[in-house]
Amino acid sequence: MDTVTYPDPEFQQAATALVAPMKINVTERHPDFKTVASMTKIPFSPRIRFFSSDGRRLLREWTGWLPTTELIAEIHVARAIDQHERKNPLGAVEEYNQALSLAPEGPAVAEILYRRGMAAYLGNKFDMELLRNDWNQVVENHAGTSWALHASVISDVE
Repeated sequence: MDTVTYPDPEFQQAATALVAPMKINVTERHPDFKTVASMTKIPFSPRIRFFSSDGRRLLREWTGWLPTTELIAEIHVARAIDQHERKNPLGAVEEYNQALSLAPEGPAVAEILYRRGMAAYLGNKFDMELLRNDWNQVVENHAGTSWALHASVISDVE
C-alpha cells in the first residue's frame, strides 16, 4: 500500500512497522500480471489480505477501504491470529489489546473480544475468568453478531 491508496502518515508508519505490504498495480500490465491477478482474484481495489508470518495461511481479507485506525486495528488482529496459531496466546492478547485501543468502537470489536478471551484463557493456564469477562462483553454488548452467538455458550460454564 502506498501513499496514494492510504496517504495517512499514521498508516504508513504502522504498515512499515507491522507488516510487509505488497501492492499490485492493476493498471500496469507486466508479464506476470495475469498470473498474479488470477491468484489474488481482485474484484475491486483495494484488495487487502493478511497472510501468516510463514506466508502459508490467509488470515484476513476484504475488498474496499477502511478508516485508517480501523485498518491498523485489522493489522493487529491479523498479527494476533498469527501469534495464536503459532502457540503464543499471550502475544496474541497484546495484539488484540492494541487493536481495541485503536478502534474501541470499530466493526471488529466483538470478534476481537471473542478471540482475546480465548487467547487469554489459554495463555493464563486456563483462567476461566478471563474468558468469561471477554465473552460476556461480547454477548451483552454485541447481541445479534455471530460472535455473540458463539460466545453465548459461556452462560453454560460454571
